[in-house]
Amino acid sequence: MSKKSDTHQKNCVAIIGMGCIFPKSRNLKEYWHLLFNNIDAIVDIPDDTHWKLKDYYDQDPATPDHTYCKRGGFLPTVTFDPLSYGIPPNNLEATDTSQLLGLEVAKMALEDAGYPMNHPVLEQKKVNVILGVTGTQELVIPLGARLGHPIWKKALKDSGISEEKRKEIIQRIQGDYVQW
Repeated sequence: MSKKSDTHQKNCVAIIGMGCIFPKSRNLKEYWHLLFNNIDAIVDIPDDTHWKLKDYYDQDPATPDHTYCKRGGFLPTVTFDPLSYGIPPNNLEATDTSQLLGLEVAKMALEDAGYPMNHPVLEQKKVNVILGVTGTQELVIPLGARLGHPIWKKALKDSGISEEKRKEIIQRIQGDYVQW
């Protein structure tokens, strides 16, 4: 083999299977359909499955802990069977959704490559998918805590605290957290 062809071999990439979940597409076939038909996957924020627009929307982009957008790309509902992955159902509450979706996409990629679940070659090779997500980074907890402001507002209102005093209290709480 010449040096030129040897160098070429080192730069090659082989994609043997693909899987994906995108807005308005639960899998690769639906994603290609979306692209081929030029379908816009950006929609209004669904009230029934996501946050309440009244709690987080403000047309002023400078308003802390709010969004100035009313639309976005949202993943469709994905059915997840924890037992098919050997995960006890009672562990789901403490498992990050991105890890569960990652398992589903890895399964799709293996199936696309010709290796469905329980394929004998996979069992012989003891194939694993290891995904890691951590929520213990320094800023994750304080930044996430800031998003609880609708709960604070409701508790203060239900306690009979005046609107002016509620705003003051919310600003004091927010001031103790790192800004986004």
